[in-house]
Amino acid sequence: MQGAKTAFSRPLLVWGIPVVVGHFLIVLWHLFLLVKIEPNTASFLPPLLILINVIPVAGLFVFQRGFSKLAATMVAVPLAVALVIGAYSHFLSSGTDNFFRMPPGEFRLSYQISAVLLVMLGVLGCWIGYRMFGNATGKS
Repeated sequence: MQGAKTAFSRPLLVWGIPVVVGHFLIVLWHLFLLVKIEPNTASFLPPLLILINVIPVAGLFVFQRGFSKLAATMVAVPLAVALVIGAYSHFLSSGTDNFFRMPPGEFRLSYQISAVLLVMLGVLGCWIGYRMFGNATGKS
């Protein structure tokens, strides 16, 4: 069943497109840097993370078609999971990809910048997904 489009849908797309697509592009950059910094990264990890991060982008198309609840889930859930895992991995863990404990190197600053951008865009993307759900229930 297709949801009703409201006047609130357009601003959500206007904000959602740069946030969600920007998050996807930063993920690509971040994964490139990860492979450069950690050459022993499991070979299945980058393609898997790319596929997972395509889901929020597809959610924008679903939202545009009027399926707000499905779109909200497609945007918010993968971004929330990535936000929790990334925040732990890059800011709380004791691993080598911790923002504060990274060894010096050519890609250190770029990796740190991408980690911070992913957190910021992840939070914004989750908020947009939440608002999409509000759009579906009429509580915008």
